[in-house]
Amino acid sequence: MTEADAFPAALSGTLAGLLPALSTGQLHAPSAPFDVHQDGRPLRIPVRTYYQREQLLACTQLAGDAGVLALCLGTRHHDGHLREACLRQLLLQERAWTAPFVVHLCGEYVLEIVEAIEVALPAWNAEALARYLRENPAYVATLERRAVSYWNCYYRWQYPVWKAYPGSRAMAALRALQALTPR
Repeated sequence: MTEADAFPAALSGTLAGLLPALSTGQLHAPSAPFDVHQDGRPLRIPVRTYYQREQLLACTQLAGDAGVLALCLGTRHHDGHLREACLRQLLLQERAWTAPFVVHLCGEYVLEIVEAIEVALPAWNAEALARYLRENPAYVATLERRAVSYWNCYYRWQYPVWKAYPGSRAMAALRALQALTPR
């Protein structure tokens, strides 16, 4: 699995220019990808990346798609604080190809990440999200089960009712988008 498998082919040139800078000092290769589809194309997105913090942060500041690619890969970083920082910046983007990176974080155990997504979803790229969610129904079901599991293990004492948990509300918003009729 390479990072190129996580993005549309149209971004391969930009990614090829980004990866040498991003990979300098990398602890080890990205791990255990999850498989999804976007616009009919299979994608293999790493569950975790292990880039050096400074390298990743510098790359996220690059102009155009290169910086956004770095943000996407940063949402997969092994450091939850860095995942959250990258997500918050990524949520300001409107590129459809970022949807898999945002959606995957709805199944996160870091509550601050899930809360940020829940807040941003109403204003985010609804059409791109809906199309992506409809294309990956089994994956969305897996994310929902993961959210329930994290709630049960870590947050049930804080949110005794599942529907009050931010992960539940984020998943409900995703399910509502998934049910939208395509234009």
